[in-house]
Amino acid sequence: MQCDLSVTSDFKECVFAECRLEGNDSLLIGVVYRSPNSLQENNDNLNDLMTIISGTKHSHKLVLGDFNFPEINWNKEECAGSENHPATKFYKATKDAFLFQQQSEPTRFRDGQRSSLIDLVLTNREEMVREINTSASLGKSDHATLMVTFTCAYQSNETKRTRLDYKKANFHDMNKMLSEVDWDRELENKSVNESWIIIKDRIDRAVTKYVPTRKVSGKKRKKWMDAKALEAVRKKHRLFRESKVKEGDDKTPSKIEKAEAEMKKAAYKRANNQARWACRKAAKNLETEIAASSKQNPKAFWSYVKSKTKCRTGVADLKKTNGDKTSSDKEKADVLNEFFQSVFTQEATDNIPPPPHYVFGSEVHNFEITVAKVKKLLSGLKTDKAQGPDGINPCVLAKTAESLAYPVARLFRLSLENSEIPEDWRQAYVTPIFKKGSRTEPSNYRPVSLTCILCKAMETLVREAVNDHLRSNNLICENQHGFVQGRSCVTHLLEALDDWTKILDEGGSVDIVYMDFMKAFDTVPHARLIAKVEAHGIHGNVLNWIRNFLADRHQQVIVNGTHSDKAPVTSGIPQGSVLGPLLFTLYINDLPSQVTSSVKLFADDTKLYTRTDVPSGPVVMQEDLDKLQEWSDNWLLKFHPKKCSVLKLGKQHTETSYHMKGRSESGEEVSITLEESETEKDLGVLVDNRLSFKGHVAQATAKANKTLGIIRRSFEHLDREVFVQLYKSLVRPILEYGHSVWQPQQKLLCKEIEDVQRRATKLISALSEKTYPERLAVLKLPSLEHRRLRGDMIDLYKYMHGIYDTGNPNFQLTETKDTRGNSLKLYKPFCRLNVRSCFFAERVIPHWNSLPETVVTAPSVNSFKGRLDNFWADRPEKFSPTCYQ
Repeated sequence: MQCDLSVTSDFKECVFAECRLEGNDSLLIGVVYRSPNSLQENNDNLNDLMTIISGTKHSHKLVLGDFNFPEINWNKEECAGSENHPATKFYKATKDAFLFQQQSEPTRFRDGQRSSLIDLVLTNREEMVREINTSASLGKSDHATLMVTFTCAYQSNETKRTRLDYKKANFHDMNKMLSEVDWDRELENKSVNESWIIIKDRIDRAVTKYVPTRKVSGKKRKKWMDAKALEAVRKKHRLFRESKVKEGDDKTPSKIEKAEAEMKKAAYKRANNQARWACRKAAKNLETEIAASSKQNPKAFWSYVKSKTKCRTGVADLKKTNGDKTSSDKEKADVLNEFFQSVFTQEATDNIPPPPHYVFGSEVHNFEITVAKVKKLLSGLKTDKAQGPDGINPCVLAKTAESLAYPVARLFRLSLENSEIPEDWRQAYVTPIFKKGSRTEPSNYRPVSLTCILCKAMETLVREAVNDHLRSNNLICENQHGFVQGRSCVTHLLEALDDWTKILDEGGSVDIVYMDFMKAFDTVPHARLIAKVEAHGIHGNVLNWIRNFLADRHQQVIVNGTHSDKAPVTSGIPQGSVLGPLLFTLYINDLPSQVTSSVKLFADDTKLYTRTDVPSGPVVMQEDLDKLQEWSDNWLLKFHPKKCSVLKLGKQHTETSYHMKGRSESGEEVSITLEESETEKDLGVLVDNRLSFKGHVAQATAKANKTLGIIRRSFEHLDREVFVQLYKSLVRPILEYGHSVWQPQQKLLCKEIEDVQRRATKLISALSEKTYPERLAVLKLPSLEHRRLRGDMIDLYKYMHGIYDTGNPNFQLTETKDTRGNSLKLYKPFCRLNVRSCFFAERVIPHWNSLPETVVTAPSVNSFKGRLDNFWADRPEKFSPTCYQ
């Protein structure tokens, strides 16, 4: 990376320098070079500093140094200072400037004092910082030395290549060509693999003939550049070249030549202005289009955002087993493939334990595959999805569904009858997805498999048949909320919290063990899985097809277009497959029956809990942990004891420690004490040992603020309409996810959430001078406080009308004869503690009972929403939240 560095301004305690990068990018660097006590004493200095940072138009901003604010806990996203404390103002100012604090470890160490994090690394792009190494201080300083590695202005050296342009494809003639094929003659007496090769070959021929190609260079054109803008820019460049004065010509130009030169300059100026306006219009049109489709197609938004950044966030240089680091994409792909393969389970098929016994009234052996069903399936494919190893784009399958439905249905029927799949369908391209931790560790990447599109379509048909069988026979346990119709993350959490808050309200205590499976989806042994699938009444062709689907699979890891060597897949369920989640659900369906304590499941997320203010509680919990480990030993789905943790609720909770068997570094079996934690991430919601959800509010607001900063940086034409669409689609869902579970009752927490929306509405310059309630009214955006209450009513409606397929919370109709209100009035029991009275099952009852009959008896969810909005149309809190009053 080449750059020119120049000092642009000096702000008392902070020097700002501007770094001009390759292309049109620039980096603003701010370095605090002495302890900024004036920031704490003088608010004007703080405001000036943030004005400089947020007001610049640089693509990248990096500010680092000693800010001397130990009151701020950056890891928990909270500040211990009062409302007017300089630390609180600084923390809020960083949020208003949409800056990210990257340092997580303490940086100041002084004898007799607690270490603190006061040396900060602030950036306007989260992906700018690749790594921060905290090392010993220099000289006599009590501050650590920070080595910051960041990447920006990454420029690809990729040469020009040819790519198919599906947007300009002639699908009408392609359909005609495929419909003229005599498929009965072509596929007669052919095997599954031979039929697939014939169909694939015909599709490839049609694509070659009717899909044009285009050359793509490493330097990408601006996404918003349309034909008119491109023509205007080219015209400007042509006129600029014509208007240039020729050098080395000593001849004095005549009046006619001067006049022609002036005309060319004038023509260039007009063309320059026209090109500028054409580019602005094209950019605005694209941003408007992206905003309008952001809810249905968020992929387009993130693609546009990615085109705006120059930071490289792919797979880092990975550590090999010998300690060296990879130096090429091929080495990265091979290292990751080797690691993903190392976690596979080696199963001894001669010692499979007997599967659990399930009672069912009917079995599933086969199912019907019709041309109409296949046509509907193909035409509904998402055309923006990536193609699989077979190279067939889903856009082709969707656009030619009319002509391909018959041969594909015939292939599917043959595949099911013979219980066989084509060889191409056994191949998977694996994309490594970074989770957390160091980017140099292969273990911090999760494999997601990309398989053939038609294979996924066949999996969809198999899944539907199996799901119908499971639902009709009620075979999925009530404790499982993952991938089950009528259940979700919200029902899972509400059911668990209903139990916990009841126990706490009775004066009891609860111990919760959060279980962690070791590479759950990748380690499921195939023979044992098939035995459990069969135990659920899935037999015949369906069972044999699933068995063949799992057998003899291979995978290749792809890093920046480079493939690793092929590796056999000996266990596990492909992550990213359609059938995988259902198969895993069947595999652990019998887990709750092994224990006497309460257990809740969401796919592989498992938590075990019991009441511990009774003497037998901790004893039962430990016995259940032993039973679960015995189950895991039998079914080869190992727990990770070092990642399992205990959360204890209640003032009188026990000091009992729980243990699980594990392995030491030398491989010996040892007893591991489970770590007790104060906060646990439970299906995306941070649950603390006081059930205050303070940490979750901080996490949600930080994530929403991050997305808001991305919108602000990426969209240059952020008018009212574009803002509302982007905010509703991308920011507000973050703040409202699972709100029925964690809805805060403290005014301060409500204000923290509302602050994100307040900050968002100020992005529209025309409304920045209005008050927050006025901005909400103009934009027709209800306050988040009002939205959470509305969401509570919607969830309660789903419970009352059986849309949620779960028993708890259990609401009871009141026995009063009062005819006022509605006929579905609920009984509200007495609660001793706020933790229970503020919980969903209790706080929603007064609001529900106040609704009229026409609202609570609405025939559908959408009808209920409309009637509720009409009834609450004049509610004061709709645009004026109480947390600001």
